[in-house]
Amino acid sequence: MSVICDAINARQLIRFYYRGHWRKVVPAAHGHHATTGNGVMRGYQVGGTRNTGIVPDWGMFDTRFISGVEMLGEDIIQTPPGYRPGDSHINPVHCEL
Repeated sequence: MSVICDAINARQLIRFYYRGHWRKVVPAAHGHHATTGNGVMRGYQVGGTRNTGIVPDWGMFDTRFISGVEMLGEDIIQTPPGYRPGDSHINPVHCEL
């Protein structure tokens, strides 16, 4: 999903539909899951809803289930709390903050 890398490189928030919920997310890393090989995105959800947990929080999103992704034109001002480059669950990494 080039929109994800475009958003990461531009440091822009994105919005997308995922497993029954609209989500507003700071995209942090995109690539393939190190174990399954599926396309994934690590992101910090800052808005919208989710099945479990609270917002804001980190999530790993399987790109097969992401739809309607769009850049919101909102700058990522601060790197999300707890972010560390080189996510060991993503290999290879296509792009990251």
